[in-house]
Amino acid sequence: MRWWSLLSAALLLACPPPRVPVVVVTPGTSAERTLLDAEAAFARRPDLDAAKEALALFRTAALADVAKVDGPIGVVRTAAWLVENGPKAERKLRAAEAVEAGQQCQQRAPGSAGCDYWQAVALGLSARERALTAVVELPNIIALLKKADATAPGLDDAGPARVLALLLVRAPGWPTGPGNADDALAEAQKAVSRAPQHPLNQATLAECLAATGDTAAARAAYARAIELGTARGDADGAAWATQARAALAGLD
Repeated sequence: MRWWSLLSAALLLACPPPRVPVVVVTPGTSAERTLLDAEAAFARRPDLDAAKEALALFRTAALADVAKVDGPIGVVRTAAWLVENGPKAERKLRAAEAVEAGQQCQQRAPGSAGCDYWQAVALGLSARERALTAVVELPNIIALLKKADATAPGLDDAGPARVLALLLVRAPGWPTGPGNADDALAEAQKAVSRAPQHPLNQATLAECLAATGDTAAARAAYARAIELGTARGDADGAAWATQARAALAGLD
């Protein structure tokens, strides 16, 4: 697997913007109400139409209240999900939307943990769709993740440490890039210590253990990720369990 499995090597062909659902918001509807509707739509994933509806609603909420960051963060979250699960032809557009929302978040709450974290996610998505510039983006992404981890280590179920671990374990090592399996393992262990019940933390730990040569412990962590993902009983958990099974099979 190439190192930019995190920051994908595929340079996608330019395509016309996809059709985005038109969301009709009743005049006078509050930003808070729109955010609730957006979260409700996003909760219906893996329905792609519902996810696109959520994206449009989060955009509307972001415009309705320019002082809050909930709307921009919602745009990044939803765009990230659509990059992973939506049509391949739309990935570049969704990544660009995420970057714009991440910048909007920073304009409203500069240096806040939530904005640092989700901007890092957005930049990672963008770099993944522009693989030739991925290495250039890595230092900024790492800095944002470390800042978020220092101020809000529990954010997104230890997301800053988890994402940093994945980046470090998959990136090229010195002198080409910042990759380091031992540093990645330390970050993954932090994520698991903070949110041990999250399947992605266990799967990240497993990947880092495998990279450092501890295959037996990696198998156990993947098995735990499968167990936790299955136990969630939702679409996300099922998807994470499936990914962990595939990774576990790859160890054999």
